[in-house]
Amino acid sequence: MKLILCLFLLLSSSISLAQEKVFRLHLSNEPGGLDPHKQRTSTSSYLLGNLYRNIYTFDDQKGLVPDLGSCKKEKKKFLICTLKKDLQWSDGTPLTAADFLRSYLRILDPKTGSPRADLLFPIKNAQQIYEGTAQKESFGVTVTTPTTFKIEFTDEAGKFEHDLANFLTAPVSPDLKSYSGPYKLKEWQKAQKIVLEKNPHYHAGHKDRPHLEFLFIEEDTVALQLYEKNQLQFLRRLPTLFIPQFKSRKDFHWVPVIRFDYIGFGPELKDQEELRKAFTYSLNYVELQKIFSSEGRPGCIGLPNSWFPTKAPCFDFDLKKVPKTQSTKTYTMMFSGLGGEDHKRATEWLQDQWKKNAGLKTHLELKENKIYLQTLRSSPPPLFRKGGAPDRPTCYSALQTFSEKSGENFIGLKSPVYEKVLSQLAKAKNETEKKRLCLEGINHLMNNHLLIPLGAIQFSILVKTDWAGWKLNQLNQLDLSELHFQP
Repeated sequence: MKLILCLFLLLSSSISLAQEKVFRLHLSNEPGGLDPHKQRTSTSSYLLGNLYRNIYTFDDQKGLVPDLGSCKKEKKKFLICTLKKDLQWSDGTPLTAADFLRSYLRILDPKTGSPRADLLFPIKNAQQIYEGTAQKESFGVTVTTPTTFKIEFTDEAGKFEHDLANFLTAPVSPDLKSYSGPYKLKEWQKAQKIVLEKNPHYHAGHKDRPHLEFLFIEEDTVALQLYEKNQLQFLRRLPTLFIPQFKSRKDFHWVPVIRFDYIGFGPELKDQEELRKAFTYSLNYVELQKIFSSEGRPGCIGLPNSWFPTKAPCFDFDLKKVPKTQSTKTYTMMFSGLGGEDHKRATEWLQDQWKKNAGLKTHLELKENKIYLQTLRSSPPPLFRKGGAPDRPTCYSALQTFSEKSGENFIGLKSPVYEKVLSQLAKAKNETEKKRLCLEGINHLMNNHLLIPLGAIQFSILVKTDWAGWKLNQLNQLDLSELHFQP
């Protein structure tokens, strides 16, 4: 029934856009809105990343690439950002440095409800303004000309420029109806699709970039059927069951991404390390890797080997390390429906392994993603699966997830030792020191059995071969500014 409905909607849109090339892809859920400052999940990132642009974009080979402008460090505590000339919003009005300042203050206003206001906290008085203990006039951002603004930091500028390469801190227009990216909103058909069209005032991009249609399709197998019928041009997630069948095709792509996916332990297991060990060492990680045709082995930290002195550390399947527990309880293992069918299969495998190898009973509980996140924040279950994507391609950004101040610290870690490592890593200058501290931070998480890492992640995607110019980087940012039809 879902497939028939999707085909009906696609037929209708095909008639209305018959004369235009359309690039269709899908989201697993309909967005709650298009405000980039209020996004709590990555569900809509492919959509928002093409509506809103920032000072930079990130390229896997080149690093930070100027988009709306560029910045340069001045002394240790200042960053001077200069916008490109004649920038415009999608409605043709000027996009200026004042828009950045206004947007930053909007993010720091608690009434906005921005979940990532902390990205701006390195700026002088930003956190105090957010907490209501300082006036916005004391904010460390000064507009010096219509195309230039100066940022003053509490300490050193560090890697802040990387936070100017995503939509979470991008400028927004006062009415949220104009856009700074290569596309603008054309129409939103509720419960059906969102259509984007070329933003003629964007300063770059391919001249023939097409309309984009984002359909709302919850099930991966339904999306795959539509792709095979040529009703989708981009499949963002090929179910792992189909990887052996598709991996030799020209439209198949492995895209390595920087993620920190893990099984976390909630408050109920906080003081029970022996139980956490039993859950950790009773998993046959190599078997799981084969089942899901994974390039990275579960049990290993999913961060690049180049971030460590040698390679990312791993847990191994080792029944000798499984303590003999006397627990007769049934522990809830919770996961989000956002992960699709693969996550359901994986949690069922985990449940079987824990029962067979450690005698541990679990109850699987799938939640809608919004409710799932609310549960993690208010009362985390004993076990939960969580995916984490660092904001920047650095170990510090990945480890910051478990900082005491982080809103993503769902394992509830409160450790002065860990915080000290984070502080040292933030200030580290040379690569050898960064790698040593990265390993030290990871070892703190693993040696204390605070989580079970799920390995390096590669996205398996399908893209029609007659489309060129798309880019998906290791931060899972999809850039369609250069997209064009190339038969």
